[in-house]
Amino acid sequence: MDRRSFLKGAFATGAVATAAATGMGALASCTPTAKEDGGSQSTSSANANGGYSFETAPEPIAEGDIKETVEADIVIIGAGFSGLCCALAAAEEGSNVVMIERMDHVVGRGGSIYAMNSKLTKEKGYECSVEEVAQRYKRMMGYHSYRVDGTKWMMHFNRSGEAMDWLIDRMTTASTVGGNDLTPVMEHWYEDPENINGEFPGTHEFLNGPNGKGPDDNPQQDVCDNMAAYCTKEGVDIRYKTEAKQLIKEGEKVTGVVAKTSDGYVRFNGKKAVVLAAGDFGQDKEMLEKFIPWAAHQTEFGGIWDGTGHKMAYWAGAAIDKNETPTPMIFCFQWRSITRQVRAFQGLMVNSDGRRYTNEDNVISHGALALTQEKNHYAYAIWDNDYAEEPQWQNHLYVDGPKVFETPDDVRAYWQTTVDGPGTINMNGSGDIEVKMIKADTIEKLVEELGLPKEEALETIKRYNGFCEKGVDEEFGKRKDLLLPVKNGPFYGIKCTPWFLTTTGGVRCNDKMQVMNSDNEVIEGLYCLGSMVGDMYCNCYSTHFPGHNLGGTCLTFGYLTGRHLAGSE
Repeated sequence: MDRRSFLKGAFATGAVATAAATGMGALASCTPTAKEDGGSQSTSSANANGGYSFETAPEPIAEGDIKETVEADIVIIGAGFSGLCCALAAAEEGSNVVMIERMDHVVGRGGSIYAMNSKLTKEKGYECSVEEVAQRYKRMMGYHSYRVDGTKWMMHFNRSGEAMDWLIDRMTTASTVGGNDLTPVMEHWYEDPENINGEFPGTHEFLNGPNGKGPDDNPQQDVCDNMAAYCTKEGVDIRYKTEAKQLIKEGEKVTGVVAKTSDGYVRFNGKKAVVLAAGDFGQDKEMLEKFIPWAAHQTEFGGIWDGTGHKMAYWAGAAIDKNETPTPMIFCFQWRSITRQVRAFQGLMVNSDGRRYTNEDNVISHGALALTQEKNHYAYAIWDNDYAEEPQWQNHLYVDGPKVFETPDDVRAYWQTTVDGPGTINMNGSGDIEVKMIKADTIEKLVEELGLPKEEALETIKRYNGFCEKGVDEEFGKRKDLLLPVKNGPFYGIKCTPWFLTTTGGVRCNDKMQVMNSDNEVIEGLYCLGSMVGDMYCNCYSTHFPGHNLGGTCLTFGYLTGRHLAGSE
């Protein structure tokens, strides 16, 4: 079997055939097109053998084309949050670390980082026992059909507080390394009195940096900029504009990676390990089609990266998650234009036929997934002027912080900015989302401008208002507190679409983050972190623990892996 065909059909069993005993594994053979933020999007085409192009490994880069060789204890591919945490933790313990990054700067997105029992959560009165966590996790295991790695989840519980304290100590004193001192805060969370779809406390943010003044900003960029400054101080050799191309194997051990720079190819040898922290595969349509076809077909397309790390891992012999299903993050961001929070809209939702289709009391991830079941995969939120008076969703931004809105008029002013806006918002560099809010003086005019079938939609609204008057939702059983009628104008509506934000998982690994093959054997020398870590989620990425991925696979696992590779764990 030659190198060009050895991958054919392998993914059907959840693994890629192991590469030759010597030589190099390889990166994608699809052609990426650059995105403005440095990501890429791959075109989709099956190869001559009937498979996808990423299932075929390119030829090894010739030794004669390699212009330089760099030696290190640890080589980390990707300078996002997980890679930075690993690099700094290892360097602080004395390891010689090289980190390569395709872009010309580090990248941070979002800002919600979930951790339990940090000094901040304890200070705010939210320390939790193992019994409490077991109750939470039992519920979450059910949401993920128990097709996840419970050992990794408990490792996050047991060590995330320690990792967060480590991060807080550095973020609050980052000016000592040329960064910006940041303020740690705890995000507020949605409390469900029925204890079904509520969120749990523990989500941290770091504010007051140049990119993160508040909830509408990108505070994670400040965190990553500070981490890069700390890494530089600790002697981490960060190579920007350096794109990983092929892993190097000696026998069954991964020993390094060949990367491309403006001056040619460079070989980076990792005496102890090569760590893949290269992000998601949401920009590779072939990989989505292969692994998560329903998400590719039923959601607005987002994604951040092109699966660079996944492909290198597969060609080195890695298997996909044991559940064989990498997991998408799917949210509906039009709802944020109503509540200014990453939350589901709990008013009236109707589908394109003008009919109500769900109990609207949900978290944003599950509420967005419900949209995928509707015709053309979208629906409409409808509410009236009085919704601005509703206290149920006017939570605080942060624990002990200001409210999301101080007055109902602030709410209405926020809606008006969307009504008057351009009709789209940019999702942090991963694409534009349509956000076209309609405002009308009558409910008939609103229904008409939304393009809904008039008779059916008006009958649905009338029936829903009747439930609100009775205080009993005879259709879907939504709790009484959320039965708010649509009666008093002006009236508002917005088309709601499920947005594919990113992928999580895709590479099988143990609780040491060592990459494994289809026989669950460790591939010596190869580790993975961040959005690549397999078997953390299944079905969908749930938002019951807001920021669980950043807090788990990035911060906690990055911190622990760095210390482990440095010999401190």
